[in-house]
Amino acid sequence: MKRIVSLAVFLTVIFLSASSVSALDYTRSIESIAGDIADLKGSYPQLKDFSVAPNLKADEHRISYGYQTYRTERRGGWTSGVPTPHEDGIWFYIDFHSPASTAQIHTQPLAIPYCIGDMRISFLIIEGLKTKSVDRAIREILQKHGATKCQG
Repeated sequence: MKRIVSLAVFLTVIFLSASSVSALDYTRSIESIAGDIADLKGSYPQLKDFSVAPNLKADEHRISYGYQTYRTERRGGWTSGVPTPHEDGIWFYIDFHSPASTAQIHTQPLAIPYCIGDMRISFLIIEGLKTKSVDRAIREILQKHGATKCQG
């Protein structure tokens, strides 16, 4: 009997260890993405003020950054609710969220439907006309950390 209990405990530990290893750690993923974006600062002047601590909300799985921006005068649409960059500025937003979210920021028709694990990714970016575009580099970082086009 003691041997059966020991075997059951052993198998339970192995099962729990295997399932926790395969589960995606969204907090660690968003932290790693923010770190990789910070590493781009030397190549993109508009990222010079980006740093992980103030721009990452790890517990909300969200990164938001603005540089050389002003309050927009536009009305309607998602761009009316975010800062507008000057010609040398940038604003971007990245988050992981439930596919069932109906928040306006998660329902933009022009956003490419990327997923990571069981979550959807929002990646919105507005770049100034006189900046070296960082859009592609950030998309590559997202893909490096497991972002793929959503299925279905």
